[in-house]
Amino acid sequence: MQPRERGFTLIELLVVISTIALLMGILVPALTRARAVAREVVCRGNLRQVSMALQMYAQGDREGRYPLEATEHNPHRPLLEKLNVYENEGLFRVFYCPEAHLMEAGAADPNGGTPPGGVDSVVDTEENRQRGHITYVYWSFERNKTEPTGATWRDARVFFPRALANTGMRPVNGTPEESRNLRTSPSEVWVLSDFFRQRGIFPHRRRGGATAGGLNIAFLDGHADIVFGRPQDNYR
Repeated sequence: MQPRERGFTLIELLVVISTIALLMGILVPALTRARAVAREVVCRGNLRQVSMALQMYAQGDREGRYPLEATEHNPHRPLLEKLNVYENEGLFRVFYCPEAHLMEAGAADPNGGTPPGGVDSVVDTEENRQRGHITYVYWSFERNKTEPTGATWRDARVFFPRALANTGMRPVNGTPEESRNLRTSPSEVWVLSDFFRQRGIFPHRRRGGATAGGLNIAFLDGHADIVFGRPQDNYR
């Protein structure tokens, strides 16, 4: 007589299911964090590529000078045209962070920060491409944007208009030369950064669902890194 095959008992099945659920609870958050870090690294690589394109633009008869935009903020169509981005799909893509969707709601929120009523879009769409709206903020600019009240878009004592070159920067529009930013080395000077608004819309390494996180920055010497803390404290 053949012995009867023994199957799993109910208790054994429950133990297996509980073990699988426990493992999923451990692995899923880790995988989510890993994907977020990967997107962060891609975003930082984008900034390096844009920085290289700017350095190439500045060479030759431009005497090291970077493009000078009207403001640091969108739209940046003149910048895209000067870099011939509209003829280079590969270069166009690097002007958009893969985590831009995390910033989009805040960017489009008229109550999301300074200036009051200001709205924006920072994701990669055909409309944004044509308008020159990109994910990043460009820090070679002539003036701060103004609010309807006449106040500046950013605190001009910190984010002051300046023109960038491969070797450094100079103030524009009569900005005082004693600003602390003028004493900053090229390895610290901001060229581009992730989009942000006053209340701190940072896309990377969010903790516990908080809005505070890291800001990817491309520096004048060509390197890019993530910086934590308030932009007005870290800006150079």
